[in-house]
Amino acid sequence: MGGSVMKRKHIVKRSVAFALAASLAVGLSACGGSTPSASSKPATASKVTNPMAKYDQPIVVNTGRQTATNARLPKGDTYENNEYTRILKEKLNIVIKDAFEANGADYDRQVSLAVASSSLPDMMLVNHNDLKEMVDNDQIMDLSDVYNQYASDKIKEIYNSFKDVYDGGAFKKCTFDGKIMAMPDVGGDAGSNAAWIRQDWADKLGIKLDPDGDGCLTPDELKNVAKQFIAKDPGKTGKPVGIPVQQFPTDGSNDGGSFTLTGIANSFNAFPKHWQKDKDGKIVYGSLTNETKEFLTTMASWFKEGILDPQTGTRTWNDCQGLLVNNQSGIAFGPWHMPDWCFNLVKEKDPNAEFRCYAIADKNGKVNFMHVSPSDKYLVVRKGYQHPEAVMKILNLFYDTLNGKDAAKAMPNISKAMQMDNATKPVNMEILDAKLNLRSYEQISAAVKDPSKVNDIDMAEDRMIVTEINEYNKNKKSAPVEDWSHYTSRMFGLGLYYKLTEKNLFNWQVPGFTGTTDSMESMWTNLDNLESENVIKIITGAAQPNSFDKFVSDWKAQGGSQITSEVESQASGK
Repeated sequence: MGGSVMKRKHIVKRSVAFALAASLAVGLSACGGSTPSASSKPATASKVTNPMAKYDQPIVVNTGRQTATNARLPKGDTYENNEYTRILKEKLNIVIKDAFEANGADYDRQVSLAVASSSLPDMMLVNHNDLKEMVDNDQIMDLSDVYNQYASDKIKEIYNSFKDVYDGGAFKKCTFDGKIMAMPDVGGDAGSNAAWIRQDWADKLGIKLDPDGDGCLTPDELKNVAKQFIAKDPGKTGKPVGIPVQQFPTDGSNDGGSFTLTGIANSFNAFPKHWQKDKDGKIVYGSLTNETKEFLTTMASWFKEGILDPQTGTRTWNDCQGLLVNNQSGIAFGPWHMPDWCFNLVKEKDPNAEFRCYAIADKNGKVNFMHVSPSDKYLVVRKGYQHPEAVMKILNLFYDTLNGKDAAKAMPNISKAMQMDNATKPVNMEILDAKLNLRSYEQISAAVKDPSKVNDIDMAEDRMIVTEINEYNKNKKSAPVEDWSHYTSRMFGLGLYYKLTEKNLFNWQVPGFTGTTDSMESMWTNLDNLESENVIKIITGAAQPNSFDKFVSDWKAQGGSQITSEVESQASGK
């Protein structure tokens, strides 16, 4: 389940959705997206199985479009008409028409209305609850044959890479009665939730970080760095802050979140907001364990000493970023790619800023982290759609051909297209190998040392980034901030993940459960609020650490025990 009941929460209850469904049905019918009657026979995949064969006549695919806040579309382009949709028409003769375009809560609402009215676009992304409902309502196609016949070898290889990551592999949550009912969004492990530290400040103060070179710090070593940054104020602001913490200190997402304390929690072998298996194989909610209590107790002492942000629990994400940009803080927890979208603003304001990342190790020198959870984002195809193989061909083009070594040959202007948001593609999803990040670092670092190896790189994006890194290394002082960001995130962010793997320092945990249960939709918001309130109170001293036991009891009494029972039942296949 991760950090919330689902990555997208239902905004409209089904009772409301039915009341609004009529208007949506009219709109979707105009696009040819209504579900056929029971007498209609769904189309089957052609026996001709060229995964990339171009259609003789244009094929229209109506989609529910999940948009972006800033799509970065060039002037004159739209979601239906841009570099990506034009290459799709050129290569496969497939035309994308948007049945609806929406973002965030509005997208959730449109999906709910479509499901309630049985007026579906030909394809759209849904969460697991919606997927289950659509399967129960017989609204979507069995994609087993389409996948087996039309998925490219590369797509199959990517999906198969998850078999060793978690039980059931990539298709477990979208397989019903042995049938593949959707194509899952998948991405590789992100590595540890690392402590990013202003290396230029550490150098200025004579702080030697990671003297043994294993990429790790202990909690006490991190605490010492924060103490010195506070005491000596290398940013010269007069208002130094130790470790910024946003309003939700723990996070159950695949990368542990940013400006959280996830990396420290993991060093206590605590996994808040994750369902995990205990030493006896029993599934437990990680926020309730003794390890989490020990972690919170330690954080309470850090808060009291001023190591943690005095406004822990009240700052927004933007507030925390502002502390870095204003040189008040030089420590932030987050994923490997944080330089690309957070530290870039710090570098723009202070050209001397340099960040390096370190994993927080447990008392045995190991880095505890949870394997990536199976996706809660699924691409479904309307039952009765006459060309389900077209959807698979779209995935082949965008997540195989245009992600591969020959992407620039297939799409000469791909570098221009990659400046746009991922939402401008026909489907706003990812299909990435479980070990993609490790391979990316291997290939990028090799090509940085020897530029002739750039052609050996699998991913088109990685080849573009190598060019930027090599340009940065030629003249670091005048290089664009974007080049610095990609240099820092790949060479040090991914570099840390690679180093920890090579040194066998990871202690990987497998999610005990990642789905949803019947009671979660009605109970989880209250339980999540209860957890957040108690976590903040304990850390900030508003409640004593021993109040954790009462929180556990209250959580169980207010529906947690019922949900845990449902989790155990689902996990055991009952």
